[in-house]
Amino acid sequence: MSTALFIFGYPTSIAVLTRWIPVVREQRPRWFVAHELAVAAIVAGWVLRHDTQAVTINASWLAVGTAWYVAAGRRQARAATPGS
Repeated sequence: MSTALFIFGYPTSIAVLTRWIPVVREQRPRWFVAHELAVAAIVAGWVLRHDTQAVTINASWLAVGTAWYVAAGRRQARAATPGS
């Protein structure tokens, strides 16, 4: 099962990461969701293999990537608000 999660997770997450800056700047939700699902699959795969270091590293990126995407969206919303 972990191998199947990795087969989906790693190629998908890498494909999105090669375009990460445009995904964040342009707030591309489909790409972002694909990335989140892919990294969650990677984390789940490592959980199944009982590798806490790999879980920690990948779960940390999941959190940081999410925060980055959300923060960029908030900045854009603020910049688009008249009078800001």
